[in-house]
Amino acid sequence: MKILHTADWHIGKRLNRQSLIDDQRYVLDQLLTYLDENDVDAVVIAGDLYDKKQPSQEAMNVVNYYLKEINLVRKKPIFLISGNHDSKPYIDARSEWFQANHFYVNTELENCFTPVTFNDVDFYLLPYIEIPEVRHYFNDDTIDTFEKAYRRVIDEITNNFKRENNILVGHLFVSGSKESESEEKITIGLTEEVSHTIFEPFDYTLLGHLHRHNAFNSEKTFYSGAIMKYSFDEANDKKGFKVIDTDKNTVEFIEFKLLHDLIHFKGSFKDIITGEVEIEDKDAYIKFELTDMEGFTEPMTALKQLYKNTLVLSRKVERYENDEIEIDTNNTSDDQIFKLFYEKFTGREPTEFEFETFNKHLRGITDETN
Repeated sequence: MKILHTADWHIGKRLNRQSLIDDQRYVLDQLLTYLDENDVDAVVIAGDLYDKKQPSQEAMNVVNYYLKEINLVRKKPIFLISGNHDSKPYIDARSEWFQANHFYVNTELENCFTPVTFNDVDFYLLPYIEIPEVRHYFNDDTIDTFEKAYRRVIDEITNNFKRENNILVGHLFVSGSKESESEEKITIGLTEEVSHTIFEPFDYTLLGHLHRHNAFNSEKTFYSGAIMKYSFDEANDKKGFKVIDTDKNTVEFIEFKLLHDLIHFKGSFKDIITGEVEIEDKDAYIKFELTDMEGFTEPMTALKQLYKNTLVLSRKVERYENDEIEIDTNNTSDDQIFKLFYEKFTGREPTEFEFETFNKHLRGITDETN
């Protein structure tokens, strides 16, 4: 059996107020094309369809369109769970109608213990869970960590295995995984990590929540990653989905082509503005971290004229070695001292504006305090 594993669509997400709906449609169209051109038996979506618990009508329209295209048009069974970003009513509103079309949805802890059987494989659909609901379900006050909560749930599932082949779909943080900035912390003050050894009884554990497809390396437990780059620390990551062949015991990563790439550029403002340095992909969403912006009143406007999808501009903080400068203050003017100091720590001479600022605010301080 071949399973297409995807997660973390985050439909409706914005990147620095930039709508990503068109970008999301672009990559999901590629997912549909893959289904058209390849033999896939089922599709697993491991949580976080939406970015907000109250998604916009536009976001709901996008989700409904692609779920319909996968399930009703292409006749592919779907196994879907809710993630920490999802609101349960928006996910399972028509669950009975879904099941009639081999669309299996679970948003409740109590339903994860009953498997969905497909092609002699039992799928256990475990949505994102909170510690209090697990404690309440088992009436066990000793459950006070994610590790204990998941271990209790998994023990309950595995003790009642009915088939030889079992696959778990979940939305959680496996300990030892690599995070990115776009992932929302599930808790404050609690360790949300769960050991991968808990999932050993399963043939495969297909996860959502972490946005890097290589967040955790294992032959049996893995993430599909998000469908797009949702933060600039993911600029060098690849995005896509995974295809699991249970007969051949293989896992393949299929990379998406992005409508707009993400670029985090660090360097000189002057080099960018004068064209000394050019960014080849002018349509990318760009975060600039630049030096020498002094004297420019609207640097963001200037950058947008060259790169229309500039989303972030920040000042690059230079790090310097703690070197001393030896100066004969008796034979060196204040202007010369300032110039030497500035050249030492910026690598260039001060501008007229910077000299003017120095003369206005700093010159004579020593005399005034003596």
